[in-house]
Amino acid sequence: MPPSQASSPESASDFSAGKSTPVADDVYPQYGDPATDVLHYGLDLKWDPKATVLTGTATLAVRAAKATDHFVLDLAGTMSADSVTVDGAKVTDVRNGDHLTVPLGKQLPVDGTATVVIAYHGTPHLVAPPMTRGDIAGLGAQVTSTGGLWAQQEPYGAFTWFPCNDQPSDKALYDVTITAPDGWAGVTGGTFEGRTEVNGSGVYRWHQPSPVSTYLVAFSIDQFKEDTATGPHGIPITYWYLPEDATAVHKLTAQVPDMIAFLEQRFGPYPFPTAGVLFRPEMVGMETQTMITLSSSIQPDDLLHEFAHHWFGDAVTPTTWSGMWLNEGFAMYAQLMWDQSQMPDTTMDQFMQQRVVSQDQVLRTVDGPPGHFKPTHFASTNVYYCPALMLNGMRDALGDAAFFQLLNDWVHQHQGTNQDRKAFEAFVNAKTGRDFSAYIDAWLDSPTTPTVQPPGAARPA
Repeated sequence: MPPSQASSPESASDFSAGKSTPVADDVYPQYGDPATDVLHYGLDLKWDPKATVLTGTATLAVRAAKATDHFVLDLAGTMSADSVTVDGAKVTDVRNGDHLTVPLGKQLPVDGTATVVIAYHGTPHLVAPPMTRGDIAGLGAQVTSTGGLWAQQEPYGAFTWFPCNDQPSDKALYDVTITAPDGWAGVTGGTFEGRTEVNGSGVYRWHQPSPVSTYLVAFSIDQFKEDTATGPHGIPITYWYLPEDATAVHKLTAQVPDMIAFLEQRFGPYPFPTAGVLFRPEMVGMETQTMITLSSSIQPDDLLHEFAHHWFGDAVTPTTWSGMWLNEGFAMYAQLMWDQSQMPDTTMDQFMQQRVVSQDQVLRTVDGPPGHFKPTHFASTNVYYCPALMLNGMRDALGDAAFFQLLNDWVHQHQGTNQDRKAFEAFVNAKTGRDFSAYIDAWLDSPTTPTVQPPGAARPA
């Protein structure tokens, strides 16, 4: 459905799958508004690679999560809001740095809805990342030396290219059209509905039927080629890449069906109707929903890691960034299992001892415990390896059948939602009939490597 069809106020009721329970983020509260629940984004975008200007019209169906007379959206100060309307009436917005306050002209009760349309333009610029990693210089949408445009935006940065509620707890549906010059392609997540020719430019239409957090929205405009493929049980897959990267890309994509099958055997069916990979020459590995954003020079197990996130992070997303371990610990454990599967003479416990155990204490000291990482150390290795060790201990205590069924049920019973530690612990305890709370809390909170055993684990002699 083109974004223009989402512009009428009454259409908000059609987007109930995008309903969320937004909260103030407990790590990066400067982005996102708990009173604003965006149900649907209709984005109509046009890119001029010569002028490096992005022009957009964003049609937002918004629900009041709390009674309010205004909505607050995140939009970079480098992007000009040319006009703003609420339910068809022009309003005067208030800018405050990277925030845009939209007055509603009335008090909107809880669950009341409005359609906000923002026309805007500008040249996207990166924002500083709250991290110590050397592979990420900035967040948001960036312009390449050849006039291309692409984005990575975890934990925030989507606001550099469209007005949004830029926090993980507000998932929404998306319909996106991207207009680019002939020979260029516009790519995002969801189902690719086709390209049409308009005045010498290509218009690319995308429909995302599953709710998505802003950090998981793929976006790039460049001189891409497209390949199509079919995954396990008929999953349609698309790959987008620059022609000069074709050889490296094809080596990676040849492994994708086996990777999805590997993950499905452990975590249940792939949770979305489509899959894809958006390949970039830059160093990036991001689990953007249904359309992974990935460096063409990445290692195969890193590709599997990003696919694993479609179960852990995309289907089920943390409520706030203190729950990042719910993403990275699980995807890292899946990656380690894939690596160990290539070494049949080594057990998983032996493999974890060799690869991970010795690093746990150093990571906790440098970056903080995984459940309370240092806010300036976002996405450091502590939220990857330390929870992966916790999961391996749970697997040993439960046995493979019960462990993998537990994770399968966690994903498919909570798909499309945001969850936190309390919910995960309650789920594990109810499903297993054992109290894992102390074990999980120790692994997430302790400044030193925990020695606590999971309930039911065999005790050392």
